This record gives sequence, C-alpha cells and structure tokens, in this order.
Amino acid sequence: MHARMTSPGNNGGNGGGTGFMAGEWQVWPQRNVILRGEEQVRVEPRVMDVLVHLAERAGQVVSKEELVDRVWEGRYVTDEVLTVTVYALRKALGDDARRPRYIETVSRRGYRWIAPVARPGEPAPAMAIAPGSMESPVSAATAPRRFSPAAWAGATVALAVVAASATWMRLPGPGARHTPSPEAHEAYVKGRFFLDQRSVQGWRSALEHFERAVKLDPLDPAAHAGLADTYSAMSDFGVASPAEMRPRAMQAARRALELEAESAEGHAALGRVQFLFDWDFGGAERSLGRAVALDGDYMPAHQSLGWLRSAQGRPGEAAAAARRALQLDPVNTARYTELAWVLALGGGYDEALAQVDRALGLSPRATQIQVTRGWICEMAGRPDGAFAAYSEAARLAGAPEQALRRMEATYRAGGLTGYYRDWLDQQQRGGHLPLSDTWRAHLYVRAGQLERAIESLELAYRKREGALAWVNVEPAFAPLRSDARFQLIASRVGK
Repeated sequence: MHARMTSPGNNGGNGGGTGFMAGEWQVWPQRNVILRGEEQVRVEPRVMDVLVHLAERAGQVVSKEELVDRVWEGRYVTDEVLTVTVYALRKALGDDARRPRYIETVSRRGYRWIAPVARPGEPAPAMAIAPGSMESPVSAATAPRRFSPAAWAGATVALAVVAASATWMRLPGPGARHTPSPEAHEAYVKGRFFLDQRSVQGWRSALEHFERAVKLDPLDPAAHAGLADTYSAMSDFGVASPAEMRPRAMQAARRALELEAESAEGHAALGRVQFLFDWDFGGAERSLGRAVALDGDYMPAHQSLGWLRSAQGRPGEAAAAARRALQLDPVNTARYTELAWVLALGGGYDEALAQVDRALGLSPRATQIQVTRGWICEMAGRPDGAFAAYSEAARLAGAPEQALRRMEATYRAGGLTGYYRDWLDQQQRGGHLPLSDTWRAHLYVRAGQLERAIESLELAYRKREGALAWVNVEPAFAPLRSDARFQLIASRVGK
C-alpha cells in the first residue's frame, strides 16, 4: 500500500502543505486548489480528499467503501453523496466519465486514477498507455517518484505532451472510439457545461467551445454532436429560426456519424434533431435507443429519451429516463427541473415539486427553477403558489420594486389570467424576451385569448418549432382541443 502523499492536517482532512503533480494539474491539498498553467480551480475539501486518496492509489481500483472509510472516516454517507463528490472532481479536472483521462469508473468495483502522479523532487512518470484506455498504467507510473523543484513547471508541459502524443498516435481503427486531444476534450466539456445554462449567452458560449473543439480536433464525433445539440437547443427555446438551425444541426449530427458510425453522441444528436425538428418520433426512438445501447452512461441520450417519452404520452418511461439522466449528472439543476417537468406532465405534481426543491437546494437564486415551480403549481391548480414562484423569479432577475408591486396588483385584480394578459401586453409594447410561438400560444391560452393561441400554434407549425412536439400531451392546450384547426396540427405531430 502506498504511503500517504500528505500528512493529516486541519483542512477538511486533506491537510499537508506539499503539493504534487496529477496529470497536467498541480495539486495543493492544504489550499484546496488545483492549477494548470494560469488556470486555477478551487474545490471543496471533500473533493480534494477524494483526489488525494485516488492519486495515492494511482493505477489501483479503489472501492467505494474504501473511499467512504478514508474520506468520511467511516461516517454513513449515501451513494449519491459519493457520486456527486466524484462528479465534482471530474468537473474540476475537465474529465469525462465516458472517456476518462484521470478517473476511470470500474463497474461494480469502484474508481481508478489513471493519470501520472509525481511529487516535487521526483522524476516525472511516463504513461505506459494512452489516456482513457481500459488497461492500467504500468507500476512505474503508479508509484510516486521524485523530481527536482526546478523541473516542476516543465513537468506540467511534459505530461501534457505525453498525453497529447499518446492521443495523436492512437488512430481509431474499425469499431474503435476516437480519443480527442486534451485541449479539444476540455473545450468539449466546457461546451456541455454552457449548453445547460439555457440562456442566450450560455448558448453563444457553448457554440464557441464546440467550434473550438472541432477546430482543435476535426475528427472528434462528440464535438460535432455538441454543435448539433446546441443548434437544436437554440431553436427549441425560440432564440433562433428552426429553418436556419435544422440544416446545421442535421449536418453536424451526420458528420459525427460519418466520423464514427457507432458514436453514441452522434446517434443521440441525430435523435434529438429527428424529435425536435422533424417530430419523427419513430426515427428518434431508434436513434436514441441506439445511443443508449452503445453507451448506457451517455447522459444526453437519456435526457432526450425522457423528452421523447413524455411527448409520446408515456410518463412512467419518461420519468425513468429523466431519473437516469439525473443519476449521471447529479449536480446539475437542469436535470432536476427536467425530471420535475416530465413528472408534472404525467400528473405527478407533488413529486415534481419535490424535485424542484432539490434543485433550489443546489441553486437557491436560479430564476428558471422558480419559473418551473410556478408552472407546476399552475398545472396542479394552485394559483397562489404559482404566482408566488413567478414573483420570486422576477425578484431574483432584478425586477424593480415598482414592477413587483404592479405584478401583485394585477394578480390580485384578475388572477393569473389578468397577470398573463398584462405580461403579454408589455411584450407587445416592446418586450424583447426570446419566446417561441409555441410558448406564446401557452401564454395566450392562460390569458384566455384562444384565437390568438391558435394563430400562434399555426405559425409554430409552419416554422416546425421543437416545442410543438408536446402538443398532444400539454395540459395547457385542453381548451383548444375541440377546435378543428388544433386537431389538424396535433394530428401531424409525432408520426
């Protein structure tokens, strides 16, 4: 068993002032900081404890029980706590569970640190295999070695070159998965992060990072799939034209599959395009099913499958898929609100609100979570709860006190119907919130303006908006279902 890299201290259990090299990162346990060039990332003490222990046992499988015993000192913690901690560590390192360069998940056994590890005064270790390989590094790369302090800065560069060289030399053969360069992979991971921000700036940042990933490594199918998913999201949320985004999304998804026919990312991206742009539920089901079969741990495939099942009116399966996505991405509030959304569409309002509360526990000041709470309360027939959530969302978004008082007065005078009418009037007088015509139809129904709602849905159909995929299951459209124009639209979606 390896000796501990740091002596016990008073800093969350990870103590010790001596830093060490872990892959491309300089690790300073006592400061709870990791450094790479000019990049500095601060982590929670428990996250640092896990990093230190895994690095001590580099190349060896560390069981979950051992991690709990060493990091939490035998105290009871749930599997979710450990999963979240490892997820946070991977996120800090820019690692990916599906293509690991630092932490490999060993099914039913635990985790293994697979990057080189060295301390000051030790010679830099060599990697015996390409990062992400299922094989372990040779023992020479697992035990700590000493190299001179003068070589400390050069070690970071040397380790990066070793990793990049191994990747570059490992060309994909028939059936093999492409291994991206470290820089391209980092850009891809950041793209995924910004994609989930669900804001105009977030999507712009996601595009920048995915485009950078493609530029750095044009042969990486995941980077092209990330582009496709961003185009789909921008169209779905009404910030870009479906007519403009669909060709781009389809081209990027097809390119991913041209590069790697068995790419889970490519099949998932294609399924998302088929679902959101083409309303081709059968094609989307086949593509997403293939993605899950190829990589059961690829979160976006389960995410999209949850959306598809909910649009198909299969709430139990939708919730199961959304729960799997949450299990794979447990510290992202978007996963909780997506689960809440599909639960609410299936009538599970109380459980949906419980998921919203979990999301607020992670991000108490997130306006989008409050909007989701309001929507669920409204569907559940709890108008006061809905308005309270909408009002809180406006407050968190920075609405002035005068505007909040106006909202309150409008609601008290006319209920949610009056509130929506006032909101729509303000939008027509110069509001500039990005809004798809499908969601505009939602608001018109809530405002009691059914003719305008139908007109908006007809426009959404002509544009082929992604949000229209749920037209057959959306409870808000109940007042429109007897209208022949609505029935015509609904009959053409989801074939």
